[in-house]
Amino acid sequence: MGLAALGVLSAALYGAAGSAARWLGLAPLAAHLGVFALLFALYLGALRCALRPAHPRAKVAIVLGFAVLFRLLVVWTPVYLSSDVYRYLWDGRVQWSGVNPYRYPPSAPELQALRDSATHAPINRPTAVTAYPPGAEWLFAGVALVAPGSLPGWRLTLLAVEVGTVVALLSLLRRVGAPAAAVVVYAWSPLVVFEGIQAGHVDLAVIPLVLLALLARLRGSSIGAGLALGGAVLVKVYPLVLLPALWRRRDWRFPTAVVATVAAGYAPYAAGLGWGALGFLPAYFLDRREDFNLGLRALVTYGVGLSGEVPRRVAIVLLLGTVGLALAGIGRRHRDGLLGTPVAATRAVGTWLVLEPFSLHPWYVLWLVPLLCLEPTLPWLYLTGAVTLSYTEYLAHPPPLPWWAWLAEYGPLYGLLAARALRVARPPVASRVAVSRPA
Repeated sequence: MGLAALGVLSAALYGAAGSAARWLGLAPLAAHLGVFALLFALYLGALRCALRPAHPRAKVAIVLGFAVLFRLLVVWTPVYLSSDVYRYLWDGRVQWSGVNPYRYPPSAPELQALRDSATHAPINRPTAVTAYPPGAEWLFAGVALVAPGSLPGWRLTLLAVEVGTVVALLSLLRRVGAPAAAVVVYAWSPLVVFEGIQAGHVDLAVIPLVLLALLARLRGSSIGAGLALGGAVLVKVYPLVLLPALWRRRDWRFPTAVVATVAAGYAPYAAGLGWGALGFLPAYFLDRREDFNLGLRALVTYGVGLSGEVPRRVAIVLLLGTVGLALAGIGRRHRDGLLGTPVAATRAVGTWLVLEPFSLHPWYVLWLVPLLCLEPTLPWLYLTGAVTLSYTEYLAHPPPLPWWAWLAEYGPLYGLLAARALRVARPPVASRVAVSRPA
């Protein structure tokens, strides 16, 4: 009953937030921070209720029923968090016109006949070609075939993708001996509902592929794990950080399958463009104008009074080197049997999110959330809520992110991680179960 009550309150917030913001005269983004905070508090209460051992089947039914309701309540709401979804709709349209999406930016005169006010006008970076890998482009094209230019159509497609995510997640929970009700960590996460369905970020499509890679690895299928992880990389590049965590010593079938999958995906687009098939992606990492919500890099450079392009690039190289060493350490301990596959994956994703030297948009944290179903630790749960504070950068005059918002977002996270690292204790139950299972 308590879980159902929290679901009703959450549904009321999702349904009434837009109308309440207009009645109060608040901009949607300004209202979002308050609505998200309330929903996150209800979410934490739901975790406490759902993870108790009583009535497991009833709780799973309540969790999944309200999860669908939350998402349906935002399907037809206007976009206000990000305009990325319009690039998705545009890229799908371009492909069905017979044009390589990596060839021309939306502002190119060659694409003038495809422009309209609904899809083309809101696109960000209209002078840059797309940055999305081929797997994402295939999904854009598929939706453009069925529901061209339809924002609800795209959101409903992501909702269908989430059905696969939940099925894979429940299978993974069963595999490691964790309770099925732990799916609430993903299903009721306000970050997933807002950044996934409301904002429509394609990152949701990464998650089922990552979970399939974990399941294949747990079942001993190197090639299956490699194909799934390669597919995830073809949607967004960052799942590459899981390569060391999932690799086994002297098992070259897994990395070969990853590389072959990615190469096969890029081949049709690269045939006529070569390296141009990478699109805007290299510039995204190199252009300082793309910096947003910097974590440790803000301390490494701005925090010690350094500025300019040289300190920026030095900090990026140092942090990338640290990430590489940390991921190699996770992979080595995992191959020696000290970490279970899901635990190693969670640590690899967390390491990347904490140390990565580039932008940390809220939707970049989405793929961490399903892994927390296996081990819902406080530091990472905090990050899934606090990362929304980065939107204050768009409300600040002038930007960037105000110091107090940075401190509220990252200060507790670093403190909780440090306390967890220093604490000498046995690992959580889910971790022990995962470690004890053969991979």
